[in-house]
Amino acid sequence: MKKLKISEIVFIAVVSAALGVFWWGYTFAYDLLKPIFKPLAMENLLSGVWLMGAIFFPYIIRKPGSALLGEMIAAFVQGFIARWGITSLLWGFVQALPVEIFFLLLAYKKWDTKYLVIAGMISALASFTLSFFWDKNYLLSLNFNIIQLITFLISGALLAGLLSKWLADGLKKTGVLNQFEIVKDDIRLEEF
Repeated sequence: MKKLKISEIVFIAVVSAALGVFWWGYTFAYDLLKPIFKPLAMENLLSGVWLMGAIFFPYIIRKPGSALLGEMIAAFVQGFIARWGITSLLWGFVQALPVEIFFLLLAYKKWDTKYLVIAGMISALASFTLSFFWDKNYLLSLNFNIIQLITFLISGALLAGLLSKWLADGLKKTGVLNQFEIVKDDIRLEEF
């Protein structure tokens, strides 16, 4: 496996810092929409956005460490300026580690939409599990927890998996990602 280059680390640091600021802003939108979804136990439909760092960066960079680095920096920035503080790092780690393992099992070579959707769902499952214990959701009804899990998996698939792919593919078309594996893999396939 190839190691991250300095230019890739800088890209991840800059973009994930911006993502952390976006997450902070998204918190306000989430807080406005949450009362609509909460009575239905469906607020997790909105939560997949916070998993994007774990999918977006590995999809572009395609090297070990990119999911953890991207998610952790974004979580740090968000935690620094939002109400969650240092606990954001815990969530960032839990959301990114299983994605790193998943892409490692795929040897960082499979990037079809279905794999990004699965990665988003894996990240959602890990985050749900942490919340289940951290927020003591185990004290709530089984129906509540099942709905929370299903909606988080859907959100992970759509907002983390598909949205990350859509954004990265859009950036790829502009040429700003030409130095990264997302473009180089396409060139290698065309040459083949």
